[in-house]
Amino acid sequence: MTTTAHGASRLTESSATGTPAVTLLRRFLALDAVVTTGNGLIYLAFSAWVADLLGVSAVVLVGIGAFLTVFGLAVGALALSKNPSRAGTMVIIDANLLWAVASVVVAVFGLMDANTIGTVWTIMQAGTVGGFAALQLYALKKVKGAK
Repeated sequence: MTTTAHGASRLTESSATGTPAVTLLRRFLALDAVVTTGNGLIYLAFSAWVADLLGVSAVVLVGIGAFLTVFGLAVGALALSKNPSRAGTMVIIDANLLWAVASVVVAVFGLMDANTIGTVWTIMQAGTVGGFAALQLYALKKVKGAK
């Protein structure tokens, strides 16, 4: 491994770049980026309609949409890297896990006063985001084993 100027470790060119494990990690990050950015853009572009559908505040939905769009673009930038940093990937995994848990808490305790569709949507996207974290962690462990 090598260390960048910022201290983030990256796999060396000779050991893992282009290996199936790195490709798998990059694909899981890219999938996360596409879904997250797309979801954020939908929340931004159609906030009034989606807010009515889910029974939540359009203002809150715009804030969530902005966050998801920026986060998704950051995940996409990491996915485009030939050598996604281990530290950067762990930040994404941890953020995804936090989002999934927070979403379940929001749904269970009705913190956004969502209707039934909104509550089901919140739980479903929590599962999706938790799934992204699990896939990314799996691939990251494969990359570690490829060294």
